[in-house]
Amino acid sequence: MANRAQVWSYCDEDITQFVEKLLEQLKTILGNQLIGIYLHGSLAMGCYYRPKSDIDLIVVVNGKLAADLAKIVGVSIANEAVNRPTTGNVELSVITAEVVRQVPNPTPFEVHYSSGWHEKILKDEIDYSKERTDVDLPSHLTYVTQRGICLYGKPISDIFGKVNWQYLIDSVMDDFNWILQDEHILETPFYSVLNICRVFQLHREDDQKVHSKDEGGEWGIKHLPQEYHQLIQRALDVYRSSDAVNEEQRRTGGKEWDKTSLLSFRNYARMKFKDILQGN
Repeated sequence: MANRAQVWSYCDEDITQFVEKLLEQLKTILGNQLIGIYLHGSLAMGCYYRPKSDIDLIVVVNGKLAADLAKIVGVSIANEAVNRPTTGNVELSVITAEVVRQVPNPTPFEVHYSSGWHEKILKDEIDYSKERTDVDLPSHLTYVTQRGICLYGKPISDIFGKVNWQYLIDSVMDDFNWILQDEHILETPFYSVLNICRVFQLHREDDQKVHSKDEGGEWGIKHLPQEYHQLIQRALDVYRSSDAVNEEQRRTGGKEWDKTSLLSFRNYARMKFKDILQGN
């Protein structure tokens, strides 16, 4: 497989086949309740790196799903995800058309699947009769509207409403604050470094446009202090690397990281972001 940034229109054949099979399953299960299936994230933006990236999908249905149908959808996705050709997993949410049009906050979903939900779904630990919300959804829906790809169904512009920008900021900041807490940056170093850069870019440019981790890292090298350029470049190199990793190694890229440099960058981000929020 080529070591390259991939995009849906010319990604590796086994990735295309996996996604298309998943789409066919969703079409079969949901039938006429399915309005569309939409790709967002790295594979839509052209910065999908095979050893690291997830496949991000939003599935839109015409109304709330009955609990038994939602369970069938969740289990089907979990079973199919086992057959994925990559270490990175599927991250998918099923949402009603009303929700994607209005984007309330908090944002509810009918079904969610990701690595963290895999075992819970297969062990039947999800109560599909309860309404659940996801703080990440305003961010995901913004990425769909700005840079997403319709894989099946109605065009994005026909069914997705404009996300309140403050909801997007709140969603992004929830993850950003986790990165800056304690020593979390040591757990997911390249992800954390690139996301810190991306959040700075989001606030400094202030143009209500969303960015990829790739773009955030490149922006960081151009605009953040030189003492952090080597760390940011390393984060980009590890993110883009073709080196095979298992699920455990994926969080670090299978590389050793300098703790002092990471914590120094975290401290810089803590300090500077206070200034940004105060308008300095």
